[in-house]
Amino acid sequence: MSIVSIRAVGGGEEKQRKYMITIEGEDHSMGNLLARTLLSMEDVKFSYYEQPHPLEEKIVVFVELKNEKVSIKEVLLRALDMIEEMNKEFRSQLLEEARRKGIELEA
Repeated sequence: MSIVSIRAVGGGEEKQRKYMITIEGEDHSMGNLLARTLLSMEDVKFSYYEQPHPLEEKIVVFVELKNEKVSIKEVLLRALDMIEEMNKEFRSQLLEEARRKGIELEA
């Protein structure tokens, strides 16, 4: 994943709250995960993503923050921390369930 740009969009006061984040090397999986995680956050008013073209490995995530007092970078870092924690929990539960069923997976 490579974040290419984080741009404020809109005009006036909105420019301090609306952002467009372009990420190369990713598709719907990361777009959906990031947009849904952002939506679950208290500081985020809305979030969605688009894949500009099906042959491009690039997504664009749109985010509107509830107020301009919070930094988009801070919100993104918290979202990525949340995703990392979800991944750890999922991995742990998957390995435990596999062990219970006698299936050996690499740890």
